[in-house]
Amino acid sequence: MIKGTVTETHGERAKVRVNFKETTERGLRAYIDCWNPISAHPGDNVIIEYRKVDARKAKWFQIMLPILCLAAGGIFGYALAGYFKMDFWFWPFVGGSIVVWMYIAYNYIKIFRRDAISAKEQLTVAEIEPAEYLINTEEEVEELAEKPKSFLYSGR
Repeated sequence: MIKGTVTETHGERAKVRVNFKETTERGLRAYIDCWNPISAHPGDNVIIEYRKVDARKAKWFQIMLPILCLAAGGIFGYALAGYFKMDFWFWPFVGGSIVVWMYIAYNYIKIFRRDAISAKEQLTVAEIEPAEYLINTEEEVEELAEKPKSFLYSGR
């Protein structure tokens, strides 16, 4: 298991600083580039795993996304043009909506091919570790306040 902290994100890629004290795998660099499908933000503590994208699922995704966006663009354009009661511009507006949705699908598939599809296993951000908070009770606070410390005490 690899643990680290996200330092930068670019699209669906993340640069992660590896925490070697909590990592069981050896031979890693201090900073690694990972696929970030869960959208972890800089400063998040994450767990990283090796994963391989199933080629069949990736191919189906690349086929189905444009079809779904084509339908979504048609439905969205038809509903919006009907709501604003466009007479002459009804079908050009629907066509423009389809073009915009297809452009969104093209861009997303381009990013998906670059970031997710790989012939080998790649490092992937699997989950974000929850933050842990330490709450001191009143007794613990009083114990800490009672102990006098000399000016020579370094705290170690």
